Parts: sequence; structure tokens; C-alpha cells
Amino acid sequence: MHRYMTDRRTALAGLVAAALTPLTVAAQATYPGKPITLVIPFPPGGQTDVLGRLIGERLAQRLGQPVVVENKAGVNGSMASDAVARAKPDGYTLVIGGPGTHAINQLVNPNVKYDTRKDFTHIAMLSRVPVLMLASPALKATSVADVVSISKAKPASLNVALTGIGSSGHMTTELFKQATGISLNDVPYKGDMPAMTDLMGGQADLLFVPATSALPFVQGGKLRALAVAGTKRLAALPEVPTMGEAGQPRVINYSWASLAGPSGMPAEVVQKLNRTCLAILAEPEVVARLAAMSNEPTSGTPEQAASFIAAEVARWADVVKAGNIRMP
Repeated sequence: MHRYMTDRRTALAGLVAAALTPLTVAAQATYPGKPITLVIPFPPGGQTDVLGRLIGERLAQRLGQPVVVENKAGVNGSMASDAVARAKPDGYTLVIGGPGTHAINQLVNPNVKYDTRKDFTHIAMLSRVPVLMLASPALKATSVADVVSISKAKPASLNVALTGIGSSGHMTTELFKQATGISLNDVPYKGDMPAMTDLMGGQADLLFVPATSALPFVQGGKLRALAVAGTKRLAALPEVPTMGEAGQPRVINYSWASLAGPSGMPAEVVQKLNRTCLAILAEPEVVARLAAMSNEPTSGTPEQAASFIAAEVARWADVVKAGNIRMP
């Protein structure tokens, strides 16, 4: 009797699952059936916001549903990312991720409770831009080698501006210090613009910052770019060498952007969003708009996005440990 009841329950469960499967497939096939919320973890006007709004606009056009962009700044982007990680995993709440929110914050801030490797569905990588090493016009250094030489002669004599614990610029600074064995005097700033203002005025000597923020000042002759922390030179600054060409091949770092949602999203929804993102990133107008920001589109599968972000967490974990980096 017990075996009969068990077999009966098993058969009933199978019938229920079979009955629900067409409904699930149908729901996924009609996705999206309502507006999508795209969360940007930073204030309006910045690079992440500009990129996120561009992607949101194109998603709406291609998916046939409104994409509502919500800016939710706080805790270096972690507050918004945490909210998305806790949202219903139905594909209607997404977030623009980056190195801070989806790789570094969890390593430097004990108050960040999510783990990007298991608490998110990584849909697609969107774009990347290399970090630039900038020098004040007042600094008597015209190359990376000059900076290393000055710092080794007088340790901690150079002031390097830091624009946020765990930011791309901060982590590139730490990577540079560890690769060269030099010491620099870290000076915290609240954002790229205040740091670049002091760099132009000579109050700071060095700054590592994504190229998007710095290009207008470098091209205008107000700041000096010493190197590109990328694998190739920038088309906008063809005379500026890469870190590899400057003798520091370990110092490679890009500020990247990704699209993610809560863990457990339906595979068919993830694939549809991924295909849509790849189509958007191939649009000539989108490529041109990204190029104007010195960004290059990236591509790949959801699995490749998840693998890349896991590798970023592992990579920066070593740098954070070596530098003993923690939020104050």
C-alpha cells in the first residue's frame, strides 16, 4: 500500500509538471509581457548612466516593451545591486554591473552581503574601457619609468588621487604599486572630477581613471597621459603607450559594464536577453556612440559573462589581500 501511494504521488507530480511545462514555455516565449526595470547603481550623468540608458533604449525598441531606468546610488553601487539580487528572478528587474558592484565591493566592504558569483544571473558583457595613468602638468615625469624612478628615490613623495575605495582607478593604482614595488601617498577624493581638478592644479601628482573621464582633458593639454592600462593603444591617443610597452605588462585593467539579473532567471529569458544585447552592440550607431566614449563593445554568452566575472573576483581578491584594502 505504501509503495502504491508513493508511485501514485510520483505519477501525479509528473502529470502536474507536464501540465505546467507548456505554460512555462509559453510565458518565456512571450517575454517580456510588461515593462522591464533597469537599475543603474550610480547617479545620473556618469559613464554607467549614459551606457545604461543607451542599452535600455535599445532593449525597449527590440523587445517591444518599455524599459524603465532607475538610478539608485549608494555604497559604491552595492545598495542597488543588493536590491536586484533579492528581486524576483523573472527577467523584469535587471542591473548594469561593473567592476566595483560585481567584483570588488564584496572583497573590501564587509557590509556587502551578496556574492556576485552565485546571487546573480549574468546575462551579457556590454562594453569596456581601459584605465589611463595621468600625471599633473606640474610633475617632472613624462613616462612611467620616470614615475618609478622618482618614487624609488623618494618613497611616498608622490601624491596619487584615489576616487573611491574599490573603484577601477583605485585598484589599478594598487596593482601598479604592487607590480613596481613603489610606495605612493594615497589621497582620497569624492569622484573623478575633483581629483582631476586638483591634478590640473598640481595638488595631486598622479591619477588612474577610466579613459572616458579623462580624454577631454588630455586632448585639451590640461593633463598628461603616461600610459594606457589596456592591451592596445587608444585610437584617440595613439601616441600614449600601453603599460606593457612602458615596461609594466602586469598592469592591465579595464572598467567594464555588464547586464545581470537575480539568480535563477529562466534560461530562455536569459538567452533572449543575451541575443538582444549582442544585436544592440553590433548596431553601427551604438558602436559609434561607444567609440565616442572610448568604449568598445564586448560580446559572448551568459556562461562566458559569468566566467569572466568570477575570474575578476579571484583576480582582485589577490590584489586586495596583498594591499590589505578595506573600507574605512
